[in-house]
Amino acid sequence: MLANFLLGPLRTRVLSALLLHPDTAFHVRELARRLDALPGSINRELNKLADAGILSRQHVGNQVHYRANLDCPVHAELAGLLLKTTGMATVLTEALQPLAARIQCALVFGSVARGEASAHSDLDVLVLGDIAFAEVVEALHPAQEVVQREINPVVYRTDDFCAKLASGNTWAREVVEQPQLFLIGSADDFAKLVGDPESHRVQRPA
Repeated sequence: MLANFLLGPLRTRVLSALLLHPDTAFHVRELARRLDALPGSINRELNKLADAGILSRQHVGNQVHYRANLDCPVHAELAGLLLKTTGMATVLTEALQPLAARIQCALVFGSVARGEASAHSDLDVLVLGDIAFAEVVEALHPAQEVVQREINPVVYRTDDFCAKLASGNTWAREVVEQPQLFLIGSADDFAKLVGDPESHRVQRPA
């Protein structure tokens, strides 16, 4: 696993618990129980990550609570790396594989892709292709239990999605312009399908 290689197994588990659930705070012993790890080892990791600005500390009574620091300049990138390499993206990709021949691109967008998801955030998935909404819902439904989030698929034919962009639709522009996590296809594939976002900006009369 790439995250384990770059960060080490324990740090990856600590960061996954906190960065992928940024609205949740943990004290040392609580996180140690959750991860089945020694409190001393967890305490050292939490302190290092807080000192680096990746986590924030808050004193609550005689405890110190740690949570993701959303103001950290690399928060979104770290959360994206963890999301890609700790299994969630793999589960979704595998769930869509039986339909892959009719999917031009599939991606996660919204708060999860931005690294801003709460514990109750839906996992928003855009699927472009010649495929029915009901087929995508059926394929992704078993994955909800695995990723422990409700999956909210949005399905469009590519031409229809591009038409929304061309009409100046705010939601479609946000999907294109904000962070994405690709499940089928790549950023280059998506760019070729939808074109330059600037080309879809509605021109107002002078």
